[in-house]
Amino acid sequence: MTDEINNPAFPAGRSVVSVSSDVVDGVVVLSVHDVVDAATAPQFDTAIADALGRAPAGLIIDLSEVTFLASAGMTVLMKARERAADVGFAVVANTPATSRPLTVLGLDSELSVCADLGEALNRLR
Repeated sequence: MTDEINNPAFPAGRSVVSVSSDVVDGVVVLSVHDVVDAATAPQFDTAIADALGRAPAGLIIDLSEVTFLASAGMTVLMKARERAADVGFAVVANTPATSRPLTVLGLDSELSVCADLGEALNRLR
């Protein structure tokens, strides 16, 4: 088993995530791009905490542009669902990189996974 952190085959900084925020009808929509893994999960978690700190009517996490979703990212999603218990919560996961791991692990029903942003917004109305 290789140590990815100290292995030259996995150079530092190889994982990048960006998160943008928008508000639609009082619901914060976080659009996540690129890779959500152990290296980027803290940044992802911070973006979620910041969004929930604005006391939104709901939170939607849009993973449509995520190219890789690791277990660390799924852990952040589950914790986000718990922290958003008092507001509406949904996840948009419509690519194999996101919908497949969530479905295989049975998290799709736990996280209110939707096929697109419109479906997620309708679910929170």
